[in-house]
Amino acid sequence: MAQVVVPDIIDLPDLARVEAIHVRVPFRRPLLDATGEFTHRRSWLLRLVDEDGSEGLGEATLSPVAGDVTAGSLATLIRNIVPALAAGRMPLWADLAAEGEPGRAAMAGVDGAIGALLAARAGPAAPSGPEAAVPVSALIGFAGPDAGADAAAQAVELGFETLKLRVGHERTTDQLVDRLRAIRTAIGPEPRLRIDAAGAWDLETAAERIEAVRPFRIEYVEQPLAAWDLTGHAALRQRVRVPIALDESIDSEGSARAALAEGAADVIVVKPARVGGSAATMRIVEAASAVGASAVLGTFFETGVGIASVLRIAASTRDAQRGGTPGPGRPGNRGGERDDPGRPAGRAVEEAGFEPAHGLATAGILVHDLLVSPLPIEKGRMAVPSVVKLDEPEVDRYTLERFETRR
Repeated sequence: MAQVVVPDIIDLPDLARVEAIHVRVPFRRPLLDATGEFTHRRSWLLRLVDEDGSEGLGEATLSPVAGDVTAGSLATLIRNIVPALAAGRMPLWADLAAEGEPGRAAMAGVDGAIGALLAARAGPAAPSGPEAAVPVSALIGFAGPDAGADAAAQAVELGFETLKLRVGHERTTDQLVDRLRAIRTAIGPEPRLRIDAAGAWDLETAAERIEAVRPFRIEYVEQPLAAWDLTGHAALRQRVRVPIALDESIDSEGSARAALAEGAADVIVVKPARVGGSAATMRIVEAASAVGASAVLGTFFETGVGIASVLRIAASTRDAQRGGTPGPGRPGNRGGERDDPGRPAGRAVEEAGFEPAHGLATAGILVHDLLVSPLPIEKGRMAVPSVVKLDEPEVDRYTLERFETRR
């Protein structure tokens, strides 16, 4: 398909109809991480329809822990944006950015819908082959060593080359080591293995546990410390050889630049739904590349609409990622260990054509992705769709509110 990145200012296509749908989709089972337990995902779907009937879908969503005031602010923004778009008026990105988290979410939703509409109008490109698909990681949830090993082995059998393991609930370092040992034994030395602590550790605990799991060839450790603690992450990078990734710390372009300036991360995990869409994401990727860090894209547990938007962005980041951006690893060392603590991992993996796996294989966490045809995952890769269509009966089932404006 044609890959489209929406800049900060674009000419809005003539629209015949703009619709907003507020949905609440349950998770298949409560989503547990070190920050708490979550049972559902609420988001706003935006549908843009042009005069020729082409349709673009986008999704605006907040952190699962966002409060009622923040959710109310997003709802207000959406109610104002829908008639403005129908009248041919683009929201000003600077104004939305000034609204903070709800503004960035609204920005990402509009950006995704316009990007999808432009892709639909461009039509499918020539067959692109499996190499054009985006590599994605498999998520391995909290479980005991045996269950975790079974889940990891099944993911590898399905073709995933990168696994992400949620950690942080272990009471002792030995419990974490037991889990990692069982998983690495089950999958062998080749698959890449990431661990995500979601801010559960303090500096001393993180240093101890990262050193303890280093023999299991860890690609990187994601968010070992609290999101606000950039100084602590920078200090941790000086003490350990395993690369450090930041996720919850990266909630905007400004926070990404602050983390890079602090030397707090080898890898920046960028969620377009959180930072404001494709333009902000691309600037973060380029800023990371400029200082020798990598970027991995992720979802906010959106429906298939949001995942499709991130897939388009991920495909568009390839040039930046392959143009010398260092990745968490070196040839012959898929564990990503740095030569010296505190320094970024070497460039040679990317120079050989390495592309990091993105955290986009998350639709199965929801009871339904709201699409007529689920986004397929084949051998650990996801194709970038030209068009996605809503499963209207399923959307109706989970709709809290919907409204539209016609031109």
